[in-house]
Amino acid sequence: MIEEIALSHRKEAAAEAHVDGYPPAPMAWYLVGVLVVGAVLSFVDRQILALLVQPVRRDLGISDTALSILQGFAFTILYSLVGLPLGRHVDRANRRNLVAVGVLFWSLATMGCGFAQSYAQLFVMRIGVGIGEAVLAPAAYSMISDTFRPKRRGTALGVYSSAIYLGAGAAVVIGGAVLALIRERTEVALPVFGVVRSWQAAFLCVGLPGLVVAPLVLTLREPRRDGARALRGVPATQDGATHREDLRYFVEHRSAFAPQCAAYAFTALAAYGIATWAPTFFVRTYHMTPADAALRYGAAVCVFGTSGGVLGGIAADKWLAAGRADARITLSIIAALCWIPLIVGGTHAGNARTSLALLGLASFFSGVVNCLGPTTIQDIVPGALRGQATALFFFVLNLFGIGLGPTAIALVTDHVFHEDAALYHSIPTVTVPAILAGVMLFVVARKPYRALRAELYATRPR
Repeated sequence: MIEEIALSHRKEAAAEAHVDGYPPAPMAWYLVGVLVVGAVLSFVDRQILALLVQPVRRDLGISDTALSILQGFAFTILYSLVGLPLGRHVDRANRRNLVAVGVLFWSLATMGCGFAQSYAQLFVMRIGVGIGEAVLAPAAYSMISDTFRPKRRGTALGVYSSAIYLGAGAAVVIGGAVLALIRERTEVALPVFGVVRSWQAAFLCVGLPGLVVAPLVLTLREPRRDGARALRGVPATQDGATHREDLRYFVEHRSAFAPQCAAYAFTALAAYGIATWAPTFFVRTYHMTPADAALRYGAAVCVFGTSGGVLGGIAADKWLAAGRADARITLSIIAALCWIPLIVGGTHAGNARTSLALLGLASFFSGVVNCLGPTTIQDIVPGALRGQATALFFFVLNLFGIGLGPTAIALVTDHVFHEDAALYHSIPTVTVPAILAGVMLFVVARKPYRALRAELYATRPR
């Protein structure tokens, strides 16, 4: 898909490259491709725990709520906090090298989960995964934004952002394949690592590819930074700007940033909540095997979620080019409203096939909404603040979305419906109000977003 998009833009991009300094299309899309591989890997490592609910609960003797803390809070606590200073570092350091180190660190931490012998050890290793992954989003969005002209940025960032769904889908497919291989065995003999628990083997297997991807990242070229910074309250010199001066930009334009970040945080809560518990929903509601549920739902998310992210980016770029300044936010509203009935229908379908089809289609609209979010942030910040803006965006998104989404569904299951099999009630009970709250905040964000974007691009090429 990346290759097809690159070919369609190659001639025009080549003609522009010598004028504005942007790299040729093959180099630009190679960068996107490698970063997509890294992002997919990060989501596989992040989400694999969702496929190991039953064996981890059995071996560690924990509840759904305790497990959801490993899935959400343990990961996000330092992912979110460390991301803020790393975002500032991204705006000043070599982003390629930071990504390579991050990939290596989180991959080793994922493998460390495979050696955990207690809940506390697994908790610490999950924090390590979060620390390693914290650098990826600020660096990747900054690099891609500096590699593509604004009029193509949505397509490129849509492709990259779709790795969320490609990675989430790949996580359950890979996890399902691992579960199919180990079947019902409680222990597995692995080369080098020896005899380990089945769920530990899954962590070790998914962590290994990062040891190959980290050197691949070093083949990228560091993009030339977009130096535009001459906005109200933002100094013209990147290196001389203080942290207080950087923050002043976000404070002055909080009417654009605050509702927008909050809106995407609510939709992320819904997306991560569903992604975490959908495989278990199919196991508990339709009595699928964990491997079967993982393979089927994972394939649906890969196809529909990734398509939504890519096509949403392309559609928003075209709508923007046609003169709709708030195209990305308006498209987010439309997609969010289409997403809701599919969640309700998918969790109450009554049979596995219909439920799988509806929840798969739901991931398409989820992909449109959540993949547009980071691009809207890039639209309203100068180039030298992109790392910090992305880090701030994901701080809110992940602390609220990942941190609360899985746990909220678990809490409703445990303490409202008091039944493990009640996921068909608890999933829509949490996600539908969250999406509606996001829609209302999108409406609030539209006007200040248009105004700030017009200010930023008043004297710059689109």
